[in-house]
Amino acid sequence: MFILSSTRAILFLLFVAVAIAGHIKKPAKSFIGSIYFSAHPADSLLFQNPDLFHDFYVFKCITVVVFTSADRGITGNFSNSLERGLEDAYSYMAGRPMSETAWSETRVKLNGKAVLIRSLRETSNVQILYLRLPDGATDGEGYAANNKESLKKLYRKKIRTVTAIDGSATYTLDTLKGLIATVLKQRKARDIRVLDFKTPVPEQNEMTYDHTDHSVSARIVVEVLKRDKIKGNLTGYAGSFMRKLDPTINGTEFTIKVDTFFQYASHDKHMCQDYVKCLEKSTANVFPDDDVKYVSKFLDREYYVH
Repeated sequence: MFILSSTRAILFLLFVAVAIAGHIKKPAKSFIGSIYFSAHPADSLLFQNPDLFHDFYVFKCITVVVFTSADRGITGNFSNSLERGLEDAYSYMAGRPMSETAWSETRVKLNGKAVLIRSLRETSNVQILYLRLPDGATDGEGYAANNKESLKKLYRKKIRTVTAIDGSATYTLDTLKGLIATVLKQRKARDIRVLDFKTPVPEQNEMTYDHTDHSVSARIVVEVLKRDKIKGNLTGYAGSFMRKLDPTINGTEFTIKVDTFFQYASHDKHMCQDYVKCLEKSTANVFPDDDVKYVSKFLDREYYVH
């Protein structure tokens, strides 16, 4: 439905216009930037965009922390494919080539935990931190492939620890919060963006609320902010519930959000691959995951949580 080349042209003209009008340079200090916390690789594209694009547009420092692998209980290279999809989507928004070499990779120790960081080459103000925790499933009960571990179980103290799917780190709730606090304090971002921290956390087999990884990851960040009195402009973003509300995005922003998302979707075998297919999937009982089923509803909406 949307032509890739035309959107690329729009993005290029937007970036050129900003550069000519304001002679904008890359931010020298991260405290003028934004930090996004998402539960899964696709979340910032579905729920925090076009605000995300606006930050790309003005060359803000952008740090994205992705809590889980979003592997949906699938072993092998599936989660790596989702990460590649997210990186292609960000490269697309930044007007950079989409390739396997577009991002540099390093592992750093934060609070004694190994964390994978990828940075967009030639655009050093964009970084993604992957914690690679297990996908907890919609109700937070976890998948057998990951020993049924989940953020919800950790948060509710049903398990003492949760381990990254690549074995890179194991966290208690306290050490996970400590790591998040360290990232926040080091980045000193002015804008702190999380998912819905007010929606109820689902119980077992309860599918009426947001994905538990969304609500729990957001709660963890907000609790750290309050505990450590970290300053910043907190913004929460509605998740699955916003499909029941009126559309808020149209025109160029809608086109950019849609075409950006499909750069990601090409690496996610469960996702619809064009807007028409997304519309069809929203009325079909094909997958027990709202993030997959209601993509078309999320692409023309963005709502804040107050």
